[in-house]
Amino acid sequence: MNFEGFKTYEDESGIIIEMVMPSVLRESFFAKLYARGVLNDAAEGDPETVWKALSACYNNRPLVAPRQVHGVNIIEADGGRTLPQRPDADGVFIEDGAHPLASLRFADCTPVVIAGAAERPWMAALHSGFKGTLQNIASAAVRLALAKHPGQRPGEIWAWIGPAIGRECYSRRREDPTTELALKNFAPENVSESGEGFNFDIKGQIVRQLIEIGLKYDKIYMYDCCTCCRNDYFYSYRAGDEKKRIFLLAGSAKKQR
Repeated sequence: MNFEGFKTYEDESGIIIEMVMPSVLRESFFAKLYARGVLNDAAEGDPETVWKALSACYNNRPLVAPRQVHGVNIIEADGGRTLPQRPDADGVFIEDGAHPLASLRFADCTPVVIAGAAERPWMAALHSGFKGTLQNIASAAVRLALAKHPGQRPGEIWAWIGPAIGRECYSRRREDPTTELALKNFAPENVSESGEGFNFDIKGQIVRQLIEIGLKYDKIYMYDCCTCCRNDYFYSYRAGDEKKRIFLLAGSAKKQR
């Protein structure tokens, strides 16, 4: 499976999806998803276990791996927050040349990477599930970037939306309190009525949020694949993967070995 802005391949660890950086960012950052494979099968969602297996491939750099709480807190990739520390957060902001790498874990929620090349390149790695999308963590990351880099224009920001559960597999019951809130916040085109509840297009809503804050559609790349439908490629909580997780790794490319 290949989609514009992504490269999919396989090595001894399993399936890997690489976000293809534009030329102005290629020397500064990288981001990739380690999907289904022996690496993440063994780790069962534990970032320390994954990093023990992978760190030698990345010059043994420290890793920021927050405990994800389905919120909008975004922390800096700095030495005070690396493993074994696990601060609560659902996003990591990475400045150009930062020594620590950043990681997040997924099993149906949406991996989002946002990056820009203002006076100093930057990147944000985000965990945007239903609750994170409802709270608009993607826009929160863009606002943070604009505050840190006043010269950055929203129209010159790139975004990658990784594999996540699709509308066809993601439904919520009518009586769920968050369903009512989502119906007020999600765009009509990203909601459809289905039986006893509603189906939500989380990836579609993230695209809308990014466009509303000023990103250009042609700079937003989507890996248009449902993790639940393609459980052979990805881990999916709704398909039965209670512990195993996709591992997002992102950071400065300047200090890779």
